[in-house]
Amino acid sequence: MVPDRSAGSSGHAETDETSAEDVDAAAYDLIYRATRDAIWDVLGTATLILFHLVLAAISLSIAVGGIGPFLRGSASYAALGVGVVALAVGVFAAVRVYRLVTE
Repeated sequence: MVPDRSAGSSGHAETDETSAEDVDAAAYDLIYRATRDAIWDVLGTATLILFHLVLAAISLSIAVGGIGPFLRGSASYAALGVGVVALAVGVFAAVRVYRLVTE
């Protein structure tokens, strides 16, 4: 906020004092919001990475369980389908983890 320079000397001092308080409050609000956003960005990214790691681990273990027996010749096409879908989900989650970590 720009102080009014047209006021007299007594009004000018009050305007500068109020303006300084407004600037301090605005700076505090700006720093508080930036810090809060940074903390939540870090925590949110860490949580998202952990979620994708767990998703990748679970889906890749399902993929091994579905595709492995099919390769040995003892599983059905349904198990192969589930394994391929789980493999796709696992690869997607692994790629997301890589992209989040390297950002």
